[in-house]
Amino acid sequence: MTATEGPDGTWRDRTGRRPSVMADHPGWWLDGEGRWRRLLRGGSGAVWLAVATPLPDSGHDIDLDLVDGRPGSEPEVEVEVSDPATLANQGSALSQQLLAAGPVARIRTDGLWEALVGAILRCTMPLEHARTVYRDASKALGQGHDSAMGREWLFPGPTTVLELSADVFDVHGLGAVRDRLRTAAWITRAVEPGWRTAAWDGLRTVLAPVPRIGSLIADVAVADLSGDFRFLAPSDFLVRRCVHVLDPATFWPDDAAGFGVRWQEMTGVQRSAWTVLVLARETATLTSRRDTRPRGRTGAGTLRAETGLGT
Repeated sequence: MTATEGPDGTWRDRTGRRPSVMADHPGWWLDGEGRWRRLLRGGSGAVWLAVATPLPDSGHDIDLDLVDGRPGSEPEVEVEVSDPATLANQGSALSQQLLAAGPVARIRTDGLWEALVGAILRCTMPLEHARTVYRDASKALGQGHDSAMGREWLFPGPTTVLELSADVFDVHGLGAVRDRLRTAAWITRAVEPGWRTAAWDGLRTVLAPVPRIGSLIADVAVADLSGDFRFLAPSDFLVRRCVHVLDPATFWPDDAAGFGVRWQEMTGVQRSAWTVLVLARETATLTSRRDTRPRGRTGAGTLRAETGLGT
C-alpha cells in the first residue's frame, strides 16, 4: 500500500497528497466557494450533510455534519480511497495521467433509492444536466433542511414519486425518466429492508430483470452501493469516453465489445480501481468552472443512443 496517515489522522499518498473527492452521483453540487455538498440520509430518519472542501495544495477535506435528527445516527457511508500509485502497468500513458491527477476519495451511496435515482440519471442525461435536474426537483418536490451552509434539499422519496402526476415530472425535467423513476420507487419499497442483507450479486440479480431498470442501471446502482466498480460492464459507455479522451495516442477500440475486451485485459483484478480513477477524471473535468460543457455528448438523446436505453 502507498497510503500513509498524517499527523492529523488524514489519508495521504507517498508524496503527501490528499485525495480529491469523486462527485459522480448527481446529488453532489458545487457551491459558490468551490465546495462539493450533498445531503445523506442516516439512521432513524437523520439527515447529514457531506461537505468536500478543496485544500490549498491538493485534494479535499471531507466532513459530515448532522442537520436533522439525533447524534449517533450517521449514515452508513464509507469513504474509500483509490490510489493510482498502486496500479499495475505504471508505464502506460493512461496510468501516468491518473498518477499525475492523484488519489481519489469516493463516498458510497447508502440507500437503494438514492443509488437507483443516481443510476437512472447517469444513464440517460449528461452529468451536468443530471445535477441540475436532480437539484431543481429536490428543491421543488423534496424535503428541505437548514444547515450551517444554508438550505439543502433531499430528492423526493419513493412514496412522493409514486404520487406525482405526469405533468409534474415534465415541469421539473423528469418526463423522460418518469416511468423509470416510478419503477425504481416501486422496487425500492418492495425490497426494503431486505436488500441490506443480500449479497451484492444477489441484489444485482433482483434489479437487472425489472422492466425500465435493466442491467445497465442495475450495474451502476450496485457499483455505487458496494463501491465495487467491477459491476460496471468493461464496455461501459462513460468509461470508454473517458479513456479515449485521457489517452488518445493509444489504440483503444471504438466498438463496445472490442473496448471491453481490451479494458479487461489491461486492468485485470484492478478494474474497479482503474474505473473509479478514470471516471473521477470525467467528473472533475465536467464540473470544472472553466468548462462545464458535456464532452463528447450533445444531450440526453445521444446518451440514450449510446447506452441502448430508450425513453
